[in-house]
Amino acid sequence: MKSWLVLFALLGAGALHAQEAPNWHGEPLPAADIRLAEPAPNEVVVVLNVNALGGNHAGLFAGNLLIDPAGSYFGVRDQDKTWTGPTLKDYARYQTVDGLKIRFYRFRLQPDMFSAIVQRIRAAGSTPPLFCASAVQNLLANLAPFDAISQVGWTTPTALGRMLDPLTRGEGAIGECQKLDASPC
Repeated sequence: MKSWLVLFALLGAGALHAQEAPNWHGEPLPAADIRLAEPAPNEVVVVLNVNALGGNHAGLFAGNLLIDPAGSYFGVRDQDKTWTGPTLKDYARYQTVDGLKIRFYRFRLQPDMFSAIVQRIRAAGSTPPLFCASAVQNLLANLAPFDAISQVGWTTPTALGRMLDPLTRGEGAIGECQKLDASPC
């Protein structure tokens, strides 16, 4: 019973402090040299904001389709009447509101695997606060080339990054990890 009370207290605290979050329009963003290419039509890009212990947020692009589970990006950006929709660069800049430690894991997929991820994104429901990384991990789980990634009840952006790192390093790398300036992680 105590664990349920702690969980509800944590979830409630996040909602109470939401108004204290940096304002996209009112506060200057940190200077960031963003040189990222937009995702290719067959590319999945996992975006991990790792500015805090455990990480702050996880999102995923499949081509130009963005899922921002439990995130505020769409709600905040929709307030700007000149906004034309999500781009990787815009999403990256939005993530810099709390620091510049953002990682982009990029993977070019076979058409059937890419389609499977798009279908999963379209079928995804809403995500409760604190479950963004779990939602992203579960979108990838058990699909090639993410065969070693399994479904999870809960994880952090940093833990998800540790699972993706081996896929982007060494001779057999099947993807790449980039920083904001498109340099390797």
